[in-house]
Amino acid sequence: MAGRISLETIKQVTDRIDIVSLIGEYTRLERRGSEWWGCCPFHTEKTPSFHIIPDKKIYHCFGCGQGGNVISFCMEMEKLSFADAVKELANKAGIKIIYEGGREAVSPDEAASRLKEQYKELYSRVAGTFHFLLTNTENGKKAYDYVKNRGISEQTIQQFKLGYAPAERFWLRRFLNEKHYSNDFLNNSGLFSKKNPQAAFFSDRLLFPIFDRNGSVIAFGGRLLSGDGPKYLNTGDLVQYKKGETLYAFNFARQAIRTEKTVIFCEGYMDVIAYHQSGILNAVAPLGTALTEQQVKLIQPFADTVLLSFDSDGAGRSATWKAILLCRKAGLTVKVIRFSGGKDPAEIMLNLGSEYLTSCVKNAILDNDYLLSDLGKMYRVDTPEGKTKASLAFFPYIDSLQSDIQKETSLDLLCQTFSLKPEAVRRDFSNRNAAQKRIETRQQDIQRPELTEKIKLNAEIRSLLAVIANLDFYPLMRSSLSSDDFEDSVAKDMFIILEECYRSEALSYSSILAKCSETVSRLITDAVMSGEYGENSRKTIEDCIQLIKRNSLVRRRDRLVNKIRQCVPHDRAEQEELESMVLEKMSIDSELNKQKEMSDDRSRT
Repeated sequence: MAGRISLETIKQVTDRIDIVSLIGEYTRLERRGSEWWGCCPFHTEKTPSFHIIPDKKIYHCFGCGQGGNVISFCMEMEKLSFADAVKELANKAGIKIIYEGGREAVSPDEAASRLKEQYKELYSRVAGTFHFLLTNTENGKKAYDYVKNRGISEQTIQQFKLGYAPAERFWLRRFLNEKHYSNDFLNNSGLFSKKNPQAAFFSDRLLFPIFDRNGSVIAFGGRLLSGDGPKYLNTGDLVQYKKGETLYAFNFARQAIRTEKTVIFCEGYMDVIAYHQSGILNAVAPLGTALTEQQVKLIQPFADTVLLSFDSDGAGRSATWKAILLCRKAGLTVKVIRFSGGKDPAEIMLNLGSEYLTSCVKNAILDNDYLLSDLGKMYRVDTPEGKTKASLAFFPYIDSLQSDIQKETSLDLLCQTFSLKPEAVRRDFSNRNAAQKRIETRQQDIQRPELTEKIKLNAEIRSLLAVIANLDFYPLMRSSLSSDDFEDSVAKDMFIILEECYRSEALSYSSILAKCSETVSRLITDAVMSGEYGENSRKTIEDCIQLIKRNSLVRRRDRLVNKIRQCVPHDRAEQEELESMVLEKMSIDSELNKQKEMSDDRSRT
């Protein structure tokens, strides 16, 4: 361990940091003689009672009693420990940290810390280059026009440093090699493909730089503009970036979150940008994953209320449910923003304007009202069976509440909403695990075979029915396949529903059936109750996974072959693009050969 920070370092920090400039970053100050006054950043007030004495480097609020020096101010505002506050201020002032005994800041993580700074410098440079390509080149015009057509202003483009990664995938390596970055350093940067390290990870995409809490670029998110591929690509975890512990735009939103004690969790980059451009500055977003406990902890010191702003589709509803439980368990009040006239904040801002978006935020509803409304649409609550399912689905929310009064109130609201007897509901709540088991093992619906005739029972459908009949095997399937691997549209939808249930920790028959159409529900019920997939289920699922993966690879290879045949390179960039496609085809061929060998081996055993 490095030990305690020396008194000399602490003195340098308090002497060198300008207390007026530091506090001025958080509240507006006015000079009165030799002192400065302003509204207190620690509590809400209209008449300034917070004052600073620069000569003594101290502050005091006559309203709430807070007072201290630059270190205590940083600790309170940023919710940091004493040592972390000293380090942050020392970094701001360019002061080396010296520990007792005269040693410089050395710890087991010193090498990682230095590497973090080096990668931050790299990402800052690359972000600047991407931004220039978006705003000042012909190649970036397509991406620039897309952003402008989404209603994003020039000022917002500059603030968020939006950029463009060219379609030519080999320029970035050449560019950075010319800047004297080593290949080993670049290979571990996350900026290049693991399969082909010469090729950039992002190509022909609109780029969203991801910042840490202090405003340093640490990663990227990229939106596809045309062609095949996932709509969004995101930088994976790196030494300087952990996506599950980072929130997009937290560096821009932190002050507003602190002031309003409220945060808005959005679904994606464009939604956050739309909020900020509309003057709603407390919006942030998870990064390519569902909201995590670490991300909630990041805002917990600054906010006591969370507003959820996810899409209204199945995945968005699933994310909303999970986020409600996560935030309630953290003791936060939760509301849900509902939209009409658009599917997300970016579309609302573009079509209806910032004022309408602001009104949607102001009219957010409490989470229990949202959940009960959603359950009323998911289940047939005019039947005893539907009321039972809805109640069981609502019980995890009640469990997440921190107050007995809140739990009692929510149980009463459940009874009122679905016309239930309080005594019966409380009995089921007390025995909720047993009740859940009963409902899952009971036959879900009366079979109506005529509804299943419309769906062709191909290999993809059968594989999913086998997994639903044996839910313990779903992690095996999701580790090998994605929704893009399914060709059949019904199978693709079924896989997406399974994934939504898995991510929301609600992988059960009732949860799956609640999200399916009536036709698919009947098909699932018939398959599960028939016991058709009870024997040799693992082998059946493994064989189906291999077949689906192989068919997906064949389709990808065929698309590449068509592109390669049509490609007649006229310059170096097009030649390199052709080479990249050939390499990708070779990689697919290799994977197909491996699958064939594995299949042959299994058939011989």
